[in-house]
Amino acid sequence: MSELLLGIDVGTSSVKVVATDLTGTLVADASKRYPTATNGAAAEQDATAWWDAVCELTQRVVAERTVLAVAVTAQAPTFVPVDAHGAPTSSALTWLDRRASAEAARIAELVPNSRNGADPYFGTAKLPWLAAHRPEALAAAQHVLSANGFIVRLLTGVAVLDDTTAALMQGFDDEESAFDAALLAAEPALAYLPQIVPAAAVVGTITAEAARVTGITAGAQVVAGGIDSIGSALEAGIFEVGDPLVDMTGFSSVTILAVPRGTRIPGFIHTRHCVPDVDLLITAQVTAGATVDWVNNLSAESDLRDDAALLALPRPGGLTMVTSLAGERTPNWNPHARGVIDGISLATTGSELMLAAMEGNAFALARDVSTMTGAGFLIDRVVTTGGGSSSRAWSQIKADVLGVRVERPASGHGAAQGAAVLAGFATGVITLDAVRSLGRELQATFAPDAEKTVAYAERAAHFSVLSELNEHRR
Repeated sequence: MSELLLGIDVGTSSVKVVATDLTGTLVADASKRYPTATNGAAAEQDATAWWDAVCELTQRVVAERTVLAVAVTAQAPTFVPVDAHGAPTSSALTWLDRRASAEAARIAELVPNSRNGADPYFGTAKLPWLAAHRPEALAAAQHVLSANGFIVRLLTGVAVLDDTTAALMQGFDDEESAFDAALLAAEPALAYLPQIVPAAAVVGTITAEAARVTGITAGAQVVAGGIDSIGSALEAGIFEVGDPLVDMTGFSSVTILAVPRGTRIPGFIHTRHCVPDVDLLITAQVTAGATVDWVNNLSAESDLRDDAALLALPRPGGLTMVTSLAGERTPNWNPHARGVIDGISLATTGSELMLAAMEGNAFALARDVSTMTGAGFLIDRVVTTGGGSSSRAWSQIKADVLGVRVERPASGHGAAQGAAVLAGFATGVITLDAVRSLGRELQATFAPDAEKTVAYAERAAHFSVLSELNEHRR
């Protein structure tokens, strides 16, 4: 009977479970979607839907084989309060929930030099928001857990906060590996956060009850795991300074660059990697795949994402789109930002609108990459992962806009496969050299078209003008 490593990713729109062999090669995978309840600045999920999906998918993927180790990655920072049995006492507040603006501003006054800024996205502000708006849920809670921490708690009975999530949060002191003392004193709700542990730490084993409902081998080792970005980085074989930029496109679009510990770029996202002395520098657009899905759902008769149809259109297209359909993160952190479409007419087709959505995301990506190169980081190729990487058209557009080669690794299953690799790496089954070799095998390569790169650079100036319209929405 074959032995497995298991990766679980609790994404923004679905749970994905991947089983690999002991080299990190895919054996089986499955996914299940769930909804997000949105209302204005609110964006909540039922954490029990995550667990129900995990139980259903692991039974299918494991299929009575022996699991040696499990790691969980997740959307972040997303938090859910749980009682002493690990059951939620409230809905989870996702990273997309922006209601804690006042609390984030107050934290910024307490910890003005936090590497990650005064925005509800960075998670810390969600805890005092819970204390103010759902005191009964917090009073019934033993801990407030990250999304991956919630799954780890139900698998093992152990409550932890991995350091990639902690370092992503506002007010975290990276040198002390703890939250600022003044912040802890001023905001008692932070006491609900559990012990901080390294992402690659083995924190427990699969309990008998968890084995019964998930099909995962009782006693299998469980790794703390971390934010989905480390899963994507590992899947792409990225763990050292100087490795290429990773582009992870799902509901949102995230780029990930391995940088020296302590790197700071204003307006960007900073956290730890799962290897010592390496940080991850992250950029993020809130709605990337979500914008593509929105456009595609406008047509009931055809799939507007068809690669051949999109690549047959003149590029740049006749429309310019700013794809900030639900606020924006890097670099301006404007929760009130909204989408802009310029050049639309009665003759505009659905395919042209889809092209504009993909180009708009690529323009936003190029803007952030320009900031990285201006800070001295060399970006000479991009490794693309996540669901969006399956689009040949989108990958070619990114190559042409950025003017660099875009590569899709053969693994191609996103953070969940990276989580399985993390499980192997953390337990000594997979070496770092083996991790790097996983990213070397490519499924596809997209070379930039020099003429289109020049044309896209000219259009990018117009994209910047349209993006500035959102500066009036504050």
